[in-house]
Amino acid sequence: MAVAETRKGFAFDNPDTTSDYLAPKFGLIMTADELRYDELFGNPLVAEADAQSITDEQLSDYVRVAIRHVEVELNIDILPRRIRYNPLIGEDGAEITRTDYDDSDFVSKMNRKQLSELYIQEPGYPYRTIAARRECRIKFRRRPVRELLTAKFVDPYFGNVIFDLMPYRILKQGFMGVCYFRPRMLSARMNSFLYIWNNFLFAPYSNDRQSLFLIDYTTGYENCQDVPDEFRYIIRKLAACTLMNIYGDGKFAAIANRSVSLNSVSESIGTTMSATSAAFGARIIQYQKEIKAWFAQNRAKYSRTMIGKL
Repeated sequence: MAVAETRKGFAFDNPDTTSDYLAPKFGLIMTADELRYDELFGNPLVAEADAQSITDEQLSDYVRVAIRHVEVELNIDILPRRIRYNPLIGEDGAEITRTDYDDSDFVSKMNRKQLSELYIQEPGYPYRTIAARRECRIKFRRRPVRELLTAKFVDPYFGNVIFDLMPYRILKQGFMGVCYFRPRMLSARMNSFLYIWNNFLFAPYSNDRQSLFLIDYTTGYENCQDVPDEFRYIIRKLAACTLMNIYGDGKFAAIANRSVSLNSVSESIGTTMSATSAAFGARIIQYQKEIKAWFAQNRAKYSRTMIGKL
């Protein structure tokens, strides 16, 4: 009779898809069991000097830090985020409280750290004269884009909504991170809406202006099961390097080499002040090479190319 797998993780075909540790109901991209039983197979995570053990909470934190490292390196979002535009400023100089949405379902189960990292406010998008009259191309600041929530065109003086752009959106989701707002024709042979779009809606705005497109959207992946395997691979390597570096120092602190002679029953130990872990130094170096090679191959694939001119 088959025995049910009790260890959690994708490596054991038993992923945790409902954990709230990284984000509410997001699950775990990599579990403590995977680090313990897969990356450090056969090595009990117990310090030799005082018998202290590395806890599941520590292992989960190593994974969380690795996820953030990949997000920063590639300038992408892996964890699910909701982005709202900054509140407008009223005539009295105070922020106008928005009442057009209710995010209680998204933020109610978040702790303070999750709230600061996953629920974000950003400025509106600028109005560019040429781009606006050619399908209003908006390139989002954060990617991958999962869903567009609201899109409004406002006047530059009072922030009043001039036009709701949601019915005219053409969203390119994922790492494209671009949305077009394309006017529609009223009939097969009539282009009246396009005429109105260009000559009445945008005609008063002959100069580039800031924050006229107010957009709310979501980014990242909805659940850990949606995260691509190549992201899971590099997160695994980064977390494993952190674990082996810390555990190796706790297991054999300041030890450079150890030898045992069976015939004469003798043992010799050499110490060092080097920062290289004696226990897993070779494996850490190998993983670092693999991490460096992965970023070299995939940075251009996922990061946006910055082009400037003088």
